[in-house]
Amino acid sequence: MKIKRRGPLVRVDIDSAESGILIDLLDDFGAMLDAADPGDAVTARNPVIQRLFPDGYRDDEDAAQEYRDLVVEDLRAARHARLQVCRAEIPAAGGRVELDLEGADRWIRVLNDLRLAFGVQLGVSEETELDPADDLAQIYGWLTAVQDTFVTQLMR
Repeated sequence: MKIKRRGPLVRVDIDSAESGILIDLLDDFGAMLDAADPGDAVTARNPVIQRLFPDGYRDDEDAAQEYRDLVVEDLRAARHARLQVCRAEIPAAGGRVELDLEGADRWIRVLNDLRLAFGVQLGVSEETELDPADDLAQIYGWLTAVQDTFVTQLMR
C-alpha cells in the first residue's frame, strides 16, 4: 500500500490483494462489533472486547456498570460508523482512495482498532517477540506499517 500526502489530501494506492485483505478484516471486525455486547458479563470477559471497551472504573463494579451503560453503545456506534465508511472507500479490485485529513484520521482509528484486536490475540506487549511465520503476526505487522505510514504522511 502506498500512502502519500499531497497538500490537504492523502492518496492511498491499494493493490487488489491488499484490498481483499482489508475488506475481509473490516467485515470480520464489523461482525465482531455487531455480535459483541460489552455490557454482557460473558462478552465482557472476551479480551478483545475488554481492550476495545475498557472499564471506566476498576475498583467499583457498580460504577463500572454505570459507565458501560452510559458510553458503550456510543463507542460501538462510533467504531462501527468509521469502519463502514472506510469499508465503502476500499476499491474491491484495488485502486486509489483520496482522503481529506478527516478521512485519514478515520482510517488511522480503524487501523488502530484492528491492530488492538490482533495485538490482544497475539498477546503483544513491549517484551513480545512475534513469530514472523505466524499469519496473525504478519497481518499485525502489516497493519502496523500501514498505520505508521499514514501517521508519517500526516506529519508532513
